[in-house]
Amino acid sequence: MNLITQVSSNALQQQTMVLDDGTSFTYTLYFVPMQQGWFFTEITYGDSFTLRNIRVTNSVNMLNQWRNIIPFGIGCISTANREPSLQQDFSSGASKLYLLTQLECQQYAEILASD
Repeated sequence: MNLITQVSSNALQQQTMVLDDGTSFTYTLYFVPMQQGWFFTEITYGDSFTLRNIRVTNSVNMLNQWRNIIPFGIGCISTANREPSLQQDFSSGASKLYLLTQLECQQYAEILASD
């Protein structure tokens, strides 16, 4: 898991992440004050995968259900006992986003399947 360090307290931000295999994906992250939460308004990988409006929640891999379609995952871990609900949660370090490799996604799926 690699920490995604580019997340700031800006309410709307877009980043392009380069994967180990040289491909990349783009995400748009938006803080919605009325919902008290962060949302991926769009995650785009290549020409064939676009995901819209996913709330950021504490999860080892929020994208687990698409693990057979995309070669990466995104995890969120918070030090507080709550979901990331404040605009400054990522910039303050209260919550952190992580990029998972395809292997890490497979390992996580195996752990889930073993229970």
